[in-house]
Amino acid sequence: MAGIHSVRTRPAVAAVALGALVVVAAIVVPVSYERVVGNDVALTVSGNGREQVQAIAQDLQGLLGSGGVRVEALAGDGAPRFVLRANSPKRSAAEVQRATGEFARKLAAAGYSASVRVTPHRERVRYPAAAYAWDQIIRISVDGKAAAELESEIRSRLAEAGVPDAQVSVTDRPGGGRDIQLKVERQNVGDPSTAPPETALPQLILTKDGAPVEGEGFAVKIQKKRVSGGPTALVVEVTSNGKTAKAEVPNSESMSDADMTSAITTQLRQAGIDVHVAVENAKIRVEPAK
Repeated sequence: MAGIHSVRTRPAVAAVALGALVVVAAIVVPVSYERVVGNDVALTVSGNGREQVQAIAQDLQGLLGSGGVRVEALAGDGAPRFVLRANSPKRSAAEVQRATGEFARKLAAAGYSASVRVTPHRERVRYPAAAYAWDQIIRISVDGKAAAELESEIRSRLAEAGVPDAQVSVTDRPGGGRDIQLKVERQNVGDPSTAPPETALPQLILTKDGAPVEGEGFAVKIQKKRVSGGPTALVVEVTSNGKTAKAEVPNSESMSDADMTSAITTQLRQAGIDVHVAVENAKIRVEPAK
């Protein structure tokens, strides 16, 4: 009983013991999940023969840093058509799209007909839960970095993690400290029953002298969901200093800006999070209450 008593009277020790237990469990319990490991490229070209296609395939392989290019001939009348398939190890779809788009434009300028399609290359992995958590975390040191330098690194690391379109802003506060804002927009159009599952964004952890930076955390996630032909449901999820609350507004497209502001503010405050909400032309901004 002495061991139990010591844990109860020393909560710090209890917390460490529990933390160790969670880590051990995470290491030995495997989880299965998908992650983006690169991008698949399909380049369709016509107006050439197989000899020219082989040269194009070599150029594409060098551009992508791919291990190889598979060439498929398409049956049909008229000029020969080929699809060149390759994989890029780069996780930023936007970067691969820009590079291959420019490659296709150069082919078109040389007299070929060319089009390109880029899709994320996902693989299902089965790792310990700790490895899964680590794969979803981006750690960035703030030591000795100016605001502009930190902003650039955050943007670059998010792009490497498959989020190339993140809007990042890092500004110095007059009284000390920094404001860091991240904005990522996603839009899925089509039948929700066939849409791919939502991909979780990686978690960003800033460190100073090797330890996580402590501060007042505030995050906002805004979703508009619409089943084909039906009304639009608005969901605003806010996390403030570790506490999360959600406001759900059905038929939001039929509401005025003032009514939408009131509905979001009321639900979040009732849940215990004090915020300032502004809606203008259906554009929503949520900030901590001053």
